Amino acid sequence: MRPAEFEDEQIIEAGKRLLSEGRRVTGFALRKEIGGGNPSRLVRVWEEFRQSQEVVESQPVQDLPVEVEEALTEMTDSFLDQVRSLALNLNNRAVRTAERRVADVMKSAKEQQESAEAELIDAATAVDELESQAKALQDELDQTKRALNTANEENKTLGNRLVSLEKELAIADQKLSKEQEKTKDLKDEVAGLKNANKSLEGDKSDLREQRDGWKASAESREQEVSDAKDELSEAQGQVKELEAQRKAAEALAEERKVDRESARAAQKDAETKVTQLETKLATSLSQNEELKADIKQLKKQLEELQKQGQETGTGREKGGKS
Repeated sequence: MRPAEFEDEQIIEAGKRLLSEGRRVTGFALRKEIGGGNPSRLVRVWEEFRQSQEVVESQPVQDLPVEVEEALTEMTDSFLDQVRSLALNLNNRAVRTAERRVADVMKSAKEQQESAEAELIDAATAVDELESQAKALQDELDQTKRALNTANEENKTLGNRLVSLEKELAIADQKLSKEQEKTKDLKDEVAGLKNANKSLEGDKSDLREQRDGWKASAESREQEVSDAKDELSEAQGQVKELEAQRKAAEALAEERKVDRESARAAQKDAETKVTQLETKLATSLSQNEELKADIKQLKKQLEELQKQGQETGTGREKGGKS
């Protein structure tokens, strides 16, 4: 059996305080006054104390009053005995009747007390259940509060993380904008380079066409030199046939030989210069004027060769006439 949490003296003092305050003494009132305990036990202790203060003294035989005793002594012994016996009988009946009434009252009070104790037990059980439910609800409320606090902390953390991510996103957007600007500049630069490349390709094509023209001109000049060689060979044959004019022919042949070597040297020089012009043309446009000057010089040399050829032909005609 579980030991009592509160002593009987504490319960009785609590009941007295309730009576002094004009309040009704019940199990729940006593429990509230002392701060705990079983209501049925509390009210039982109080009822036992209250009943102990209301003890009914009962005796099997009571003495007659003094006046009756003196009156009876004056009577005769037989009458006195009859009267005493009658008085004692009546007194005993009255006492038994009173005791029986007291017993009935006590029995009824005990039954009421037991009923009240049963009701108190049921009420205490209900209160305990309500307290258990209240405690469970309080625990659930505390758990919900903790979960809410945890959720608030998580929301706060997520909010901070969101702010940080937004800042990082803004920085990334700025970097992206700068990179896009750089990319646009690079694209514009590439487009410019492509346009410059196209322009250079056009210039290169023009230079190639000029080079092909110059090459054709050089080939034409080579043909002219070849024709001059043929004429020179024919003139040498004529010199051999003219024995009479050997000295003049030898001198003329020597002169023609010098002219031929000069023509060959000029041809080689022209070919070399054409090659140089082609190399210079492929590497730089700035040398165009120099190439033109070289071509002019070549033309001049070819004209001189042609002039020399013409002079040689004129001399041959003069020799023939001689």
